[in-house]
Amino acid sequence: MNSVTDRTNGFLDAIKGHNFNIVAQQDAKGNLQVAMGIAEDLLQAHGDVVAIFGGNDPTALGALAAANAAGIKDCKIYGVDGSPDIKAEMATGDSLIEGSGAQSPVKIAQSAVNIMYSYLNGDKVDDRYPVETFLITSDNVKDYGTDGWQ
Repeated sequence: MNSVTDRTNGFLDAIKGHNFNIVAQQDAKGNLQVAMGIAEDLLQAHGDVVAIFGGNDPTALGALAAANAAGIKDCKIYGVDGSPDIKAEMATGDSLIEGSGAQSPVKIAQSAVNIMYSYLNGDKVDDRYPVETFLITSDNVKDYGTDGWQ
């Protein structure tokens, strides 16, 4: 998945020069069960890990399941997507999930339809349309709701 590679590279760029020691990096295939197994092994080898970044929300939720099973209390877990499942987890107010980088699939779809209509009308359209991203945390999850996509 190109998006996960881009997300991982962005994460690595963001932490570069901030004295983080990366103890492991593995591909969980975007899958909760695979991520849980990888995180179980990681936490057995490095029980003092302070943060886990999942390339999407299912991988973050897999890491959360492993951390909870291991009794980890002081680790921040991050995902990407802003999925209803991860928002519901953050809304509990008592989770290791610290945040999820998100975009709005609803706004993306609306924009895509508008661009398509412009194209079909013969208007010039751009090659790329950047998508707004934002961070959802337990502090602002109520603004996005937990029963659907934002």
